[in-house]
Amino acid sequence: MRRAFPLYAATVVLALAGPAAAQDQRTISAHNMQLAVEICLRNYRTETALPQAFGAAGFSVSPGPDAGYASFAADGVTGAFSTSQAQGFCSVQSTLVDLATAGDLGSRMAQSLFPGQVHAGGPEHPVGAPLPPCAGLSVFAPQQLITITYAAAGNSGECITDGTSAVVINM
Repeated sequence: MRRAFPLYAATVVLALAGPAAAQDQRTISAHNMQLAVEICLRNYRTETALPQAFGAAGFSVSPGPDAGYASFAADGVTGAFSTSQAQGFCSVQSTLVDLATAGDLGSRMAQSLFPGQVHAGGPEHPVGAPLPPCAGLSVFAPQQLITITYAAAGNSGECITDGTSAVVINM
C-alpha cells in the first residue's frame, strides 16, 4: 500500500506542472503584447521609427505585403503596423491573451503615457451613454487623436470572448 501513495503523489505533481507552464506562456504573451502596445503608443507621431523600435525590443520584424507596412512577432504575439504617417496604425494580436487582459493592459499603458488624456469609447461616443463591449479608448495625445479598439484575434474585428485578443491602435 505504501508504494501506491508515492506513485499517486508523483502523478498529481506531474499533472500540476502542465498548467503552470501554460500559465507562463500566457504571462509571456501578455508581457509581449503590453510591450508592443507601448512601442506603438510611444511612436504615435514617428511611425517611420517603428521597425527599429520593435527590433531593438527583440521582436522579429519583416516587410509587410504592401509598401509602407511591416509585421512583427515575439513569443505569443503577432502584429502589423504602418510606417506611413498618413495611415498610422498598429495591430497586436495573441491567441493566448484574453480580451479582458488586452483591454486592461491597453488602458493602463495609455493612461501611463497620456495621463488625463484618455477617455472611454470612440470620439463620437455620446457622453453618458453606456459603452458597448470592446468600445475602446480615445486618447487625446499632443497634436493627434489616437483611438484604441479591442477585438478577438484574427481579421474579423468581432468582439468575441474566445480567449484571444487584438489591440488595434489608429494614430
